[in-house]
Amino acid sequence: LYSNVLSRVRLVLIGRMAKPEEVLIVEDEEGNIVKEHLKDSNAIALYKQMRETLIYLTHLDYEDTETLMLDKLNLQLDGQEWSWRNLNTLCWAIGSISGAMTEEEEKRFLVTVIKNLLQLCEMKRGKDHKAVIASNIMYVVGQYPRFLRAHWKFLKTVINKLFEFMHETHPGVQDMAVETFLKIAQKCRRKFVVVQVGESVPFIDELLGTLEEHIRDLERPQIHIFYEAVGHMIHSQPDRAVRDQLLLRLMRLPNDSFQVLVQMANQNVQFIKQPDTTKSIVNILKTNVHVAMSLGHSYMTQLGLIYLNMLNIYKAYSEMISIEVQQRGIHGTKHQDIRSMRSCKKAALELIETFIERSEDAQVVSQNFVPPLLEPVLVDYQRNIPDSRDPEVLSLLAS
Repeated sequence: LYSNVLSRVRLVLIGRMAKPEEVLIVEDEEGNIVKEHLKDSNAIALYKQMRETLIYLTHLDYEDTETLMLDKLNLQLDGQEWSWRNLNTLCWAIGSISGAMTEEEEKRFLVTVIKNLLQLCEMKRGKDHKAVIASNIMYVVGQYPRFLRAHWKFLKTVINKLFEFMHETHPGVQDMAVETFLKIAQKCRRKFVVVQVGESVPFIDELLGTLEEHIRDLERPQIHIFYEAVGHMIHSQPDRAVRDQLLLRLMRLPNDSFQVLVQMANQNVQFIKQPDTTKSIVNILKTNVHVAMSLGHSYMTQLGLIYLNMLNIYKAYSEMISIEVQQRGIHGTKHQDIRSMRSCKKAALELIETFIERSEDAQVVSQNFVPPLLEPVLVDYQRNIPDSRDPEVLSLLAS
């Protein structure tokens, strides 16, 4: 009785789907494709309501939902309805119904969708067109982890495609690529650490062997997310010895850089005051923070390698800041060089707190990591003037 009406409702929802939170590429008022910098909370709330409605409608008649979506996708391919907005709303709708169908239905539907989107990407010319299509491909595949877990070859193809997008410098594409990579790594992590059918080694081994190539064109915050994603994969390895070896391989680049900085600081401690040095130290520590977030207690092996050197650098920065404040007075805390040094200290405190919060063995932490921490951190906090004290110290001790 209501099938025709419900079909029209599905069509309206598909054509007017709101933008989900994961999509970072938008069309601005001038019609340019740009990276979104602020989340549109109203659009996100509307998307959640529309998604829930479309899922209910899909449960009522999956075949009609699939037919409507594939018909509209074909109209994109033949150009009759081609536009950025039409493609976006269609793909957002496709991603929204994840889990509303059986695995067999999902397989048939998703393979057709991705094949057509890749074909569309090949057909269209121009960076803006390709950026829009790429963002939609990344969004759709990220919404279907059940399918990806069940089809290794497809999952591997998707990951390799994401690696390609990480070299695309169009605004927002790299951000979406690393965010989608993180999402898939979280949902499918076990698949990457076991040998799959048709493979000679686990995918994580291949990935670590080419890691430098994958992150070559990424910005520092994007690299941090990349490392966090790989950390999730490593965390799913049940063999501790293998897990530790994978972690050492993952951290080889930041560890090598950190060791060079430590050696330079040992020759001349003033080296760590240089702006480029403070930036490098913050970057290395932030990378470690993200790996600690995904690895939890298993991160202990890596922390043990850098812990004492990190605390020595923390202590050196504390002494330098104290001298600067004595010479310049209270306003010295506003100078850029002091702010940079304090950023390094805060990153170190954040790393320790992140590990402690996720540690599963309080005794190991209290015996091995707390004693070396107390002197450089607490004494520094006590002797500093209030304006140069780091509130992160209190947060760390509370953890």
